[in-house]
Amino acid sequence: MSESLSFFDKLNITAQRFLSNAVVFLLIILSLRVYEAVVLLFTYNFSTVTFQIEIIALFFDLFYFFKTCAMLIIPFTIIYFIRPNLAHIFLWIVIGCLTITNLLLISYFGTAMVPLGSDLFAYSFSEIQHTIGASVTITVGKVLPFIVSIVVVVVLSVLFPKQKYPSWLFYIFYVLTAFSIVSKDFSVPNPQIFKNDFDSYLAANKLGFFTSKSVDFLVSLSEKHDKIQEFAFRERLNESSSTFSENSFNYNDKNYPLMHKVETPDVLGNFFTKGQTKDPNFVFIIVESLGRAYCGENADLCSFTPHLDAIMKKSLYWENFLSTGGRTFAALPSILGSVPFGEKGFADMGESMPLHLSLVKLLKDKGYQSSFIYGGDAHFDNMDVFLRRQGIDQIVDAHNFGAGYSKLPANDDGFSWGYGDKDIFNKLLEVSKNNNKPRIDIVLTLAMHSPFMVNDQMFYDNKFEKRLNELQLSDSKKDERRTYKKQFATMLYFDDAIDNVIQEYSKRDDFNNTIFIITGDHRMPEIPISSQIDRFHVPLIIYSPMLKTSAKFSNISTQFDITPSILAFLNQNYGMEFPTSAPWIGSGLDTIRTFRNIHSYPLMRNKNELLDYLDGNYFLSNNLLYSISPNLDIEPGNDDAKQEEMTKKFNDFKSVNSFVCTTNHLLPQSVYNQKYSRKITIDTTQKTKTPLEKELE
Repeated sequence: MSESLSFFDKLNITAQRFLSNAVVFLLIILSLRVYEAVVLLFTYNFSTVTFQIEIIALFFDLFYFFKTCAMLIIPFTIIYFIRPNLAHIFLWIVIGCLTITNLLLISYFGTAMVPLGSDLFAYSFSEIQHTIGASVTITVGKVLPFIVSIVVVVVLSVLFPKQKYPSWLFYIFYVLTAFSIVSKDFSVPNPQIFKNDFDSYLAANKLGFFTSKSVDFLVSLSEKHDKIQEFAFRERLNESSSTFSENSFNYNDKNYPLMHKVETPDVLGNFFTKGQTKDPNFVFIIVESLGRAYCGENADLCSFTPHLDAIMKKSLYWENFLSTGGRTFAALPSILGSVPFGEKGFADMGESMPLHLSLVKLLKDKGYQSSFIYGGDAHFDNMDVFLRRQGIDQIVDAHNFGAGYSKLPANDDGFSWGYGDKDIFNKLLEVSKNNNKPRIDIVLTLAMHSPFMVNDQMFYDNKFEKRLNELQLSDSKKDERRTYKKQFATMLYFDDAIDNVIQEYSKRDDFNNTIFIITGDHRMPEIPISSQIDRFHVPLIIYSPMLKTSAKFSNISTQFDITPSILAFLNQNYGMEFPTSAPWIGSGLDTIRTFRNIHSYPLMRNKNELLDYLDGNYFLSNNLLYSISPNLDIEPGNDDAKQEEMTKKFNDFKSVNSFVCTTNHLLPQSVYNQKYSRKITIDTTQKTKTPLEKELE
């Protein structure tokens, strides 16, 4: 740059050069929006891809554009003053990287139907590889956009003229760039302005969404220690412990803020023929991606599980049941242990997870034998670590499934998650037979997961078409369902599998003494989610020949409530002694048949994302309040006092959650070691105090 130019002349030229490049960057961003819309429209035929949403989406793209320009203008200017050509190269390397990253995020969204956020940082590199291997098949059509984008970026960076723009455009650009710095973050759309959750995801700029969520995650890491200290343990114990839960818990240990007197009522006993001599067997069937949107009576998308629906009619059935997580990571700890989440899910802490009790450990102390059967890798989400800490007797997964079973079909890259649901259930029948001791067997199915490929694929594709006709849908509704034929076909495959395993169990001597507990780990995200609470909406089915009657419950309960209710049932009807104090999050299942919610619980959307809180007939999601109506429909709430109250409860839970999981203050060692042959009294006086405990005294 010529030395004869004044500083302000140099600054003006630099600003013009940046604007010239920024215009091309904007065209690339708008092209990516068109690419995303075309791909989704032609691949899925979305009726939700409307002109109105695309117009709204432009706002988020523009915000992302100006925010990015604001971050790039200063380093570009500094480099340009030193060496103009180097500044040009720097800028286009950054633009190229941002373009490729945005394409990757669009591709992820096109597969998962939810944008990628900070949950990426919650998984190990091997788990990410595993997931990508299952979901992504490398084809020319998928690679071509990346090749084209690289070529386009390089060509534009070389050929685009360094023209001078009119003053009005110059000033508008820099005013809006400056405004983006001081304005609130609009990277994540407000879902309340959209018809459903998916529309808000569609409108988001995927890189802007990912960046915003990642920044929130990094900020939360820096605040983690503050949350523990903020708890002000001694002073706020009584206040915090009671505010985040309206479950009438009587908290009774000043060093362990979740420990409370167990007073869960036995709401199940009256529905069962009480055992005379044998303790009951339990079979937990946790179904991958089994959401209420496509199973059971009045399912939003119609039911594609007719056999399971028939089982529901002979069972205790909760139609408004909620998972505690939006992914599988939360299922086992919540269902079996009713434990808090920690930072990234309870099991993610691995060997560092705090001392805790679970149904497996408590029943093992009563002489139960136990097993966990999964068709994939049980180390995913540390499921095996969690269960082994409970003393489970046997874990069967893809590594030791044995001969005579068939894995699910591999995708074009040769990847298969593992064994299908029919084989998983057949393995269950093999593992649990010929045993004189009572059993608790836990099954996690696999087929209803990307890439949604099952054995006898053609048979289930045809069965899907037959099911469409049975449902008597209109032609337009049939076409909408066909968009997700692969997903619905796996549901029908699972449905046959569970029908078969129940029939086979019915031929066994132990069938009449067995209780089946069936629920979903979470709702399937690959079929667009309708609302913030829909991602958690799953069925709960308790089926047994021991039932005196069937019943359908419309209240809201969650996976946190299962273990406390089973323990109360066994205590009252089989005389089993269990701890009189425990750190359960759940207060037990509700058996009122009409709609209501008596619980107050956090829900973890993804690993790293503790954004949702349930309290009575209200739902707080990402700092937005919703009111809940029957069938779990939600509407934006306008009760500021309620929102403030729920925000305080949620924050109090986060503080307690961080404290107990970081400092191993969930459960005293003395309670963990107790065999519960008698009623217990918690005694922490013999426990060596940690430095933190001494500091808090």
